Amino acid sequence: MTALEQRGSGPLIVLMHGAAGNALCFKPLIDALPARHVIALDMPGHGGSPDASSWEMEDLAESVFKAASPIATASGIIWGGHSWGGKLAAIIAATHPEATHSLLLLDPSSASGMAIPAEMLVDMMFARELGPWHSLDEAKDSARQLPQYTNWNADLERAFERGVASGPDGKWRARISRETLIAICAAVGKDHSAIGRKVACPTLFVVADESLGWQEASNFTLIPHATRAVIRSNHWLMSANPAELHRAVSNWLNAADEHQAQTA
Repeated sequence: MTALEQRGSGPLIVLMHGAAGNALCFKPLIDALPARHVIALDMPGHGGSPDASSWEMEDLAESVFKAASPIATASGIIWGGHSWGGKLAAIIAATHPEATHSLLLLDPSSASGMAIPAEMLVDMMFARELGPWHSLDEAKDSARQLPQYTNWNADLERAFERGVASGPDGKWRARISRETLIAICAAVGKDHSAIGRKVACPTLFVVADESLGWQEASNFTLIPHATRAVIRSNHWLMSANPAELHRAVSNWLNAADEHQAQTA
């Protein structure tokens, strides 16, 4: 997997984006954590990373763990992710507690699965991100209208450009195909709540207020010890309300540092 890395101190933070995203989606958050060691991954099939051999959540979680664990410090890894990536982070933390420092969940996908068919979900959420477009400018004009790219700026523009490419016919399309997104959403849509209940590490849940209803029903009861922060946002809180997101994550990390220093 390709990745964006920032060198720094403290436990390694490994970030996993949602479906149709890429590592650059996390650049503003990484910039807001300047002293910390952070690696944001291009998940399989996204950005510069090749497709996975399996899109099942347990298989992907194991692949990410094997890729990141050799560079972890003795204190373990802070596994973090948004949406699909958040659910993967929770599975890693549950299945590899020995390599886990803590867990950072940014509006994660439902642990108990989704009733919506994968094809319908992809067409509802991602169809306008797939193309084709006659030019890169046309592609970007289309993306600006999507909730995924609320508050369009230079960082979001670079993240979008990382996810598209020009084909042999001269038209621009998303690097990830509709078929791959359907496979991902089918895997995400399965019930993994039994695994999620095994999470025992310190956890931060950052949830968009627009997602609060389904998060309370499917995720909050899973990790009752988690610290919760609800911010004004749609599901794509990295672009919709970065300031509140960065504040919530920074405050939680700083509080964890202070607690560790007091107990050392």
